[in-house]
Order: sequence, then structure tokens, then C-alpha cells
Amino acid sequence: MIITEKPTAAKRIAAALDAAKSPEEIKKGKIAYYECRRGDDELVVVYALGHLFELQQVEKGWTYPRLESKWVPKYEVDKKATNIKPIINLIQKLSKDIDEFIIATDYDIEGSLIGYLTLKLACKADPMKAHRMLFSSLTDADLEQAYSSKGGLDFPVIEAGHVRHEVDWLYGINMTRALTLSIKKVAGWFKVVSTGRVQGPTLSFVAERERLINLFVPTPFWTIHTIGNHKGNEMDLEYFKKQLSSRQDANRIVDELIGQDATVDSLNQRTVTQQPHPPFNLSSLQAEAYKHFGFKPSRTLAIAQSLYLDALISYPRTNSEMLPPTLDIKGILTGLGGMKDYAQMAKSILRGNLVPVQGKKTDPAHPSIHPTGEKPTKQLSPSDKKVYDLIVRRFLSLFGEPMIKNHLRADITCGIHKLYTRGLQIVKRGWSEFYGPYFKAEEKTLPNIKQGETIQLVSVDFENKYTQGPPRFNPASLLKLLEKENLGTKATRSSIVDSVKSRGYTQGDKFELSTLGFAVFETLAQYIPDILSPRMTRQLEIEMDNIQEGTEKRENVIKVAKTRLLSYLEEFKNKEDQIGETLVNGLQRYWKDTEELGPCPKCDDGILRVVRSPKSGKRFVGCSNYKEGKCDQTFPLPQRGTISPMEGMCPYCDHRMIKVVSGRRSWTTCINWSRCPGRQEDLKALDERRSKKKVDETGGQES
Repeated sequence: MIITEKPTAAKRIAAALDAAKSPEEIKKGKIAYYECRRGDDELVVVYALGHLFELQQVEKGWTYPRLESKWVPKYEVDKKATNIKPIINLIQKLSKDIDEFIIATDYDIEGSLIGYLTLKLACKADPMKAHRMLFSSLTDADLEQAYSSKGGLDFPVIEAGHVRHEVDWLYGINMTRALTLSIKKVAGWFKVVSTGRVQGPTLSFVAERERLINLFVPTPFWTIHTIGNHKGNEMDLEYFKKQLSSRQDANRIVDELIGQDATVDSLNQRTVTQQPHPPFNLSSLQAEAYKHFGFKPSRTLAIAQSLYLDALISYPRTNSEMLPPTLDIKGILTGLGGMKDYAQMAKSILRGNLVPVQGKKTDPAHPSIHPTGEKPTKQLSPSDKKVYDLIVRRFLSLFGEPMIKNHLRADITCGIHKLYTRGLQIVKRGWSEFYGPYFKAEEKTLPNIKQGETIQLVSVDFENKYTQGPPRFNPASLLKLLEKENLGTKATRSSIVDSVKSRGYTQGDKFELSTLGFAVFETLAQYIPDILSPRMTRQLEIEMDNIQEGTEKRENVIKVAKTRLLSYLEEFKNKEDQIGETLVNGLQRYWKDTEELGPCPKCDDGILRVVRSPKSGKRFVGCSNYKEGKCDQTFPLPQRGTISPMEGMCPYCDHRMIKVVSGRRSWTTCINWSRCPGRQEDLKALDERRSKKKVDETGGQES
């Protein structure tokens, strides 16, 4: 029996290992498995759906502390996981006639643990006698090689996976219950407020950035803008001081320069050689996809995982920036050469030296992300195609020649004042021709001037500006900080970033701390500051690395984690009333900020609020007097995006203005948008965009 992690992987592995390349799919209701033959081996290939088993508390009761847990089928913990039970039952039934077990899940901490738990709890097999297939792509060649060279299970990695799940369970379940029950004790509400081992430090990063933004005091400064004329050609000149601290100085400089003749003092040229960027690892891929497409890190990971399962790219959850020396680079380029979009580039690379640029970061499990050269067997969605193109072009650029740029500068003097103008000339585009759409270096021609020539200053003025405070995080920058601080893993960081927003701790298109986020941060900072400290979380990451290296015992790490947690919970219990009051006040402010949209225009004492229909789940604006039957005022709302009330009223219909944020896009409208006479053009434009999108996604056939 070969145990895989997902249905697509099972199908590919079965097809790769079957001697005739046509395994038999055997369906059992909504699930299936595969039978195939390889030499004298009869293979049964089954799949999990991620984790089939999860941790559950041993002691009963929704309270804290709860320190003991056990692995149980996922459907016992999550009642919605109804699709898990038939999979476990099928694997249990098939495993009774199996002589040898092979784990072929993803080779990382999560995949290793999934395979181990499935083997031990579903198959009731001895893990010491099982084997492991290791591969970084789902191509036939890689899978055949992995089957031929299979070894034993990676027990240190499995132990590290155990520790991560157990410690995350301990902190997540106990701290979330402590926060939630403190609210219930004070106000009688049951509102789940969560934190965890990594979520706490992540919230603290956002809160600290918010503090710096709020404390920042803008300082005024002035800049000089000058236009010079040389033989009838105008050019922008920069003043040697970027910022001036007083308006008087700016005025004086303008008066002393305007209408004067300046002299070209010197001309300097500097040639710069720029090598290609290193191969993608997961975090650099996520950063580039956010930069160019606006994709959240979690979306990029999901797309990359889909491309991996289709055997189009290598395994995406990697820290590496290096390609293995055994990689069939020529074969990959030949495969890409058979695709219309990359044929010309691949063929030109094949004529040269196939030595790729490498980065410095490594990963013991997987190489950097690269295309496999396999052709897509189906039409890629627009989003999948964007990420695939980004990965392919990054790979092709590794073999390109260096880019050569000439940086030009002319220093200019006018009395005691110094100015300059700059130009950029690309002598050789090199690798950027392959990476093209994702790298831009704008050329700027330097006017044909010579040393000693005169430039007339025809326009000189100044502009008043203010220093800018630190920017708020975006998904990519927050993920990058987690990586820098060694918090979470390459596979979990994107979901951690998403959770801070999904829990309501931040608002808007940037990570702006909400009143609820501030209340949770303020509570933890005052009563249990260690939960917010990256130090504890970083220490656990180090301990898990030590477990993988065999220098630390899992039992010791768990024991220390429990002892530390108990001390936090004891302190929490003693101050439960104060903690509850702080959180209740924060929740009230949060609901007022995000759900109340001002007085009802129809009745005297009603408040308009964002409401969700219990039947359809759709949201709309309704009056607070609706339940009493005193007012039936409602307004429809856009069903996608975050709704934020604004201060102003609509100039067309005098209803409350709102801001809608969806991904990188945001727009303002009023709550009466569906009937407002001034919004009809907006609705028409929205319909046109939707129609165009449908046509684009269906290849010209409108759905």
C-alpha cells in the first residue's frame, strides 16, 4: 500500500509506477483508490485528505486548563468533516491484506506526520517496518526514482511534527478558552476570542507598528524643483540637498537660482553589472506574486500547490534558493521549448552554458521552486497561469547573461549651489529579457552636454512636504517579518497572516489594528506579556530543529511547554474579571466601529447595523428596531469585501457612505447604492467589468 496526501497525488503516483501506465481506478462511493502493478509488486495506492486525525482533549468540559490530548479521527473533532470517515474506513479495510506499507506524502513536517498517523492509526501497522518515498516533483521520472530508492521513515521529522501540533494545541485551546470565558463571566456573551503560539507575536508586530504610526509626528520640509535649458532642450535638475528644513531657505535658494546660468562641472559614468535574482523559494514567490498580481500569500501557496499536483512545478513549500546538481536542466528546457510561450527563450538558452545562478538559502528536504518542463494537460485558470508564468520566467532568467547598465551623472554648479541630473542607459538586457514582465528598468537619457557648457535655469520653485511615518504591513511584508523572526514555518506563515485579519484584529486593505485587535493586544500585554513575545515561539522553533537533528527529546519540550503554560493560566485565572472587562469594552467599540452605520432614516430611535440573514447567510443593512416589529428599513450590501462605515453622507441621496475593501481593490459608495440616482453609472461599469471577466475566463465564450 502506498499512502499519499491528496487524490491528485495518488492518481499521478499510480500512473507513474504502473508498468502499463494505466492503473485501475476503483471507486467506493465518492472516494476511490488505485491498483497497479510494477514488476512483481502489486500496488494499492490510497489517499488522505490532509490530516485524517486531529488532537482532542482527554478530559471533558469546555474549560481550562486542559493539558492532555489524544489523536482521534478528524470527524470526531470537526463535525463538518463528514468526508473523512469513509476514507479512514476504506484504508482500514484495504490494509488488512497488505504486506508492505510505503509513505508517499509530501516530504515536510506536516506530510511526514500525516503519513505516520495514517499508517499507525488507520492501518494499525508497525511504522518501523514501513518505507518512505522522497520526491520533489510529481513527474514520472522523479516518482520512479523515489520508488526504486525508498528508505525508512523519517522519525525525527515525525517527532518534530508531533511537538508542533501538541504545543500549538496546548496554547491555542487553553488561551482561547481563557479569553472567551473571561468575556462570558463578565458579560454573559459567548464570543470566541483567540490567540496562539504564533498568532500572539504576529498581533504584537501589528500593534507595535500601529503604535509607531500613531506616535509619529510629521515634520515639514521643502524640496527644490529646477528645470534647465540646454540648446533648446529642457531637463530636470535635482538640488544637492534633498530636504530643506525651512521655508526661508527654500525661498532664498529659488531667488538665487531663477534665471541664472549654471555650469556643467563634471560628467561621470559608472557601469554596473547585475546578476539574475536567485531561484524562487516559497516566501520570495509569495512576495513577487503579491507585488505583481496582488495575490495574498495563502492564495499563492494554494495555486503553487495545485501546479505541483499537476506535475508542472516542483514542491513549493521550500526555503531553498538552490537547484540540485542532479536536476535534468536540459530536459526541463527542452520541455519548455515545446510550449509556445517559452519556445524561443528556451531554445536560445539551450545553445549556451547551462549553469544557473544559485542563491544562498538551503533546505534539507527540497530544492528551490522550478518548472518540471511537463506540458499542462488542461487549460490553466488565469490565476494559475500568472503564477506558472512567473515561476517559468524566473527559472529561465537563471541562465541569462548579466544585465549591464551605465549610470550617468552630470554635476552642475551655479554660484554656491550644486545641482545634478542623472541618466540610465541599459547596455545589455541579459537575463531581464527572460524575466521581462516582472522586472522593469526604465532608461533615462542624459542630454548631450559637455563639461564646461552652460545651462540656463528657466524654472525654479519649491514644494512643501512632510516626512512620512512607518507604513502599515501588507500580507507580503508581514509574512517576510515572520520569516525573518523565525516564527512559524514556510507552510503555516501565510495562514497565520490571514488569521490576524479574519479574526477581526485588523481592518481595511492594510493591517490597521482594529479596536478588537487593540483590546486583545492590550489585555495580553498587561496580564500575560510572554504570549506576545517572539522569544518563546522562536525558542520552540529551535527546539523542533534540534528534535529533527536528534539532539533534543520530544518529551522534554512538551514538559517545559506545559509547565510554562500552567503558570500563565494561573495568573490569568486570578485576574479573570479585569481581563474580561477589558475585552468586553474592546468588543463593544469594535462592533460599534464595524457594524453600526448611524441613525435609521425611517424611524426616530433606530440604529442601522450590518446584519446577516440566518437563512441565506447574506449580509444587509437593517434597523435595530426590526426585531420589535417597529421598523422594516433595509438596504442591500455588496456580498464581497470588508464593509467600513465612513463619516460623510452621500451627496446624491444623503445616505451614509461606506468603504468596501476586497483584496487590493477598494471603493466608496453609499448604503442606498442599489437605488441611489448618482450610483447608477457605477453599477453599469461594474456589470461591464463582470461581463468582460466572464468572457476572459471562458476563452471568449460568455458563460
